[in-house]
Amino acid sequence: MNGYWKTVLTFLAAAVMLVGWGMTWANQSSRICANQSEIGALKEKMESVADQTSESEKAIVRMETKIEYIIKGVDEIKAEVKSRK
Repeated sequence: MNGYWKTVLTFLAAAVMLVGWGMTWANQSSRICANQSEIGALKEKMESVADQTSESEKAIVRMETKIEYIIKGVDEIKAEVKSRK
């Protein structure tokens, strides 16, 4: 009977270790899934920010072009005023 209890306790210890390992694996797996979903959300946010940045850059270029036209017009007006004097 003594050998029987040792065998039972050995199997119980092995079962407890397997259950503990399984719980650890499941916890790590759930963390990996959560991290992957967070990475996906961050990628979407980065793409949105990149789109906004490119639109801002386009707007800046348009404003620079308008300013250049205004400066060119002012220079033309100055030249015309000087030529009339």
